[in-house]
Amino acid sequence: MVRALVMSLLFLALAACSRQPEETALRDDVQTALSQAFGQDTIKVIELVRRGSAKDSTAPEGETRRVAYFDVEMEVSRALQLGDWDAPGAATLVNLLGAGPRSITGVKAGGNAVGDRIIANGSAIYRETDGKWNFVMPAGYRQASAARPEGSQPINAARQALDRLAEITRAVEAGGGVPAQRILDQELQRSVARISGGLSRLEDGYPMAAGQDRGEYAAFASALAEIARAHQLRILPVMTAGSEENIELLRGGNVVVTLAQADMADAAYDGSGPYASRGPFPSLKALGSLYPEYVHIVVGADNKARHVGELKGMKIAIGPMGSAVRATLSRVLGAHGLEAGRDYTPIELRFGEAVAALRRGEVDAVAHVIGVPATPLRDALGGEDGTRLLPLSQEAINALVKEENGAVAATIAAGVYPHQASKVDTIAVPALLLASDELSREEAARLVRIVYEGANDLLAHGSTQGSQVSVRTARKGLTVPMHPGAEEALNALEAGKPRPASEAANQ
Repeated sequence: MVRALVMSLLFLALAACSRQPEETALRDDVQTALSQAFGQDTIKVIELVRRGSAKDSTAPEGETRRVAYFDVEMEVSRALQLGDWDAPGAATLVNLLGAGPRSITGVKAGGNAVGDRIIANGSAIYRETDGKWNFVMPAGYRQASAARPEGSQPINAARQALDRLAEITRAVEAGGGVPAQRILDQELQRSVARISGGLSRLEDGYPMAAGQDRGEYAAFASALAEIARAHQLRILPVMTAGSEENIELLRGGNVVVTLAQADMADAAYDGSGPYASRGPFPSLKALGSLYPEYVHIVVGADNKARHVGELKGMKIAIGPMGSAVRATLSRVLGAHGLEAGRDYTPIELRFGEAVAALRRGEVDAVAHVIGVPATPLRDALGGEDGTRLLPLSQEAINALVKEENGAVAATIAAGVYPHQASKVDTIAVPALLLASDELSREEAARLVRIVYEGANDLLAHGSTQGSQVSVRTARKGLTVPMHPGAEEALNALEAGKPRPASEAANQ
């Protein structure tokens, strides 16, 4: 009898625990987070239904945490553009709700109007302290591995162009002379090589240098590949170490398109910085600007620095030697009067390793360039140890923007990260979609139309940063010349012209 009573009480206690936090508290916490990031009365929670909870397997030792799952319907109360670069966007919304990009609907590429509804499946982490459950942070979203889509469809040759070429050939052979024959031979050889390359790409696919598996570049490349598949185009994401390797793979002809930071594209084009020993890459071309990657500077609770300029004499993790991120961060620190080796000790750690080292006290600060929100950083800022973001000084921001290497002034909105009560001033470096002269005018135009016509689909296909891809910002922060085909396609998209009939026929 006593044993049965004890078991009943234990069952009731466990059941009560599993119901925590209560639905009302969950709804209030979600609304508070939305208001802090987007402003009061911008996005209102209309209905929230709690869908259960589970033990948080990522909880620090000694803490009792639970992940609460919920469905939420929200209403836009003020006109909202979730694709803007200079305001909290869809990536921020996904983060605040602890949702995945595929589990949120209602975000519109052209902007959300008053009365629009946004629906999401979300999650949030709560910590038990003295018998009470307190909100810690959204449970967050982990990128899946990049997919590699299958299928492609070749295109037909242009009969009219072939007929015209035959006429030119006959005319030259009939009396064009040696110079004319030489020009014809050279151009024919060049054309055959380009046509063969284009047809091979349509048959075998377009290798695209992305980035580290489960990273932002990989998620974008995977989302683009899924969308391109519906357009009878095969894109093959290639996992790499990041921007610097991506550009070198493009230079060597190992990939056809690539993703890279704007400042790294600038250095590669000129043959400066990390590319000084390899020389200029004059055939590098931009297909468009995609989304901003923000400079994050993180310090622990014991660090007294209030802004980046006060990190003098400290150990700062800024990435591996020769990496694109390290080159960017070196300029950021230099703009604050800090020189490596003289004013600070650069530590060669990758971002995830560096965040762990910061928490162990092995480094004083961690710096990185990444889209918002950065998952490893979100996890680090979710604790109670006082880890926080440092702002850049306004003077340094102005100086960095004036360098004209793609950097733009930016802010990380309040509430994007746990315990972040106010906005953080910083800079952002656009992520660019790049190719070379080897890509034909038509191929470039086709890729650009797929990227910028389907901007909203990128979010639905798993890229949170893809929600910031827009024709409005396609030329923002470009540091290398635009490919003629990309220029042509963007001009048409800006003018609202329809897709060419030859492409529409393949849909």
